Amino acid sequence: MTAAAELGAFLTKDEAKRIGGSLDLGHGLLHQAVKSVHGDRRERVLELLDAVLADLAGDVRALAVVLSALSGVPRAARPQLVWTSPSLPHSEGHTTLAASQLINEAQSYVYAATYSATMGSSYVAALQEAVGRGVAVTLVVDRARQAQTATALAGRLAGARIWTMSPPEVGEYAVQHAKIVMIDGLAALVTSANFSSAAAETNLECGILLRDAAVASSIKAHLDQLRESRVLVDYSA
Repeated sequence: MTAAAELGAFLTKDEAKRIGGSLDLGHGLLHQAVKSVHGDRRERVLELLDAVLADLAGDVRALAVVLSALSGVPRAARPQLVWTSPSLPHSEGHTTLAASQLINEAQSYVYAATYSATMGSSYVAALQEAVGRGVAVTLVVDRARQAQTATALAGRLAGARIWTMSPPEVGEYAVQHAKIVMIDGLAALVTSANFSSAAAETNLECGILLRDAAVASSIKAHLDQLRESRVLVDYSA
């Protein structure tokens, strides 16, 4: 894969547009241009920009043209495997801390779902930070088996919408067992991992990170439809 192709697969359209718009005066402005990218992604973006610029013989104007093209072309990066497991040489993906990194990218909204959670996990901290910076957070929790966790999450995430499964009329319970993070209708992580420290650090977990607007938007649409149909309801302790 060429450096330009890697850059195109990694950047969102909005990121490409913002960086391209900042590249007016030359190579010395690359570090300034990438300030519009979230800190968790900035180092990798800068590496890819440097690689593309090297292929273009240092022509910053040509790089700006590449970024302009990337910002205007609808595309979906290939699915990325996201693991929690012992580190292995040449293994694909990275730990489920990718979930907190994804949350940190959010500019407008986050939809997330978890069965259980550790209050001190990086996932929960990232959701708290998102609420604090004005991102609209919707979190779907389980109360059939995880009522204590759901109550704790609701307390930690004041200002977020907290949804849960509506109890079935027959009196049985329905478990909310999905594990999802979706941001801005642009990207989604679907994973076996809960929002727990063990899931991020010690368990064997596997998920798929999809930078695909169609998939991300369909997740939001389905959860909204479940809420409108009262399959999902507002959580109250």
